[in-house]
Amino acid sequence: MQTPPTVPGIFLPGSPIDLVKCWSSLFNVEGCVLEIAKSIFSGKFENVEAACCKAFSTLDANCWPHMFPLNPFFPPLLKDNCARIVPNSPTHN
Repeated sequence: MQTPPTVPGIFLPGSPIDLVKCWSSLFNVEGCVLEIAKSIFSGKFENVEAACCKAFSTLDANCWPHMFPLNPFFPPLLKDNCARIVPNSPTHN
C-alpha cells in the first residue's frame, strides 16, 4: 500500500488518529491539497474549487485538529466557504 505524500508542517507526526485516512480524500482530488495549503498561507479561499470542497466536507471533524494543529480556525472557515461554493455541503457545527 502506497501512502500519499505528506505536507511538512501541516500535521504532527505520531498522532494517534490515522492521518493517512484523513488526508486521503483530499489527495484523491487533483490539486486539492495545494489549494488548501495556499488558502492556509494566504487566508483566501477563492482558489479552492468545488471538487476540493466536496472532499473537504466529507472529512471527519476529529481529523481537523491533527491536520491543522497550527491554525484551529482554518477548518471551520474553509467549511463555511465551501458551503457557499457547494450549496449542499454541510456546514461546521
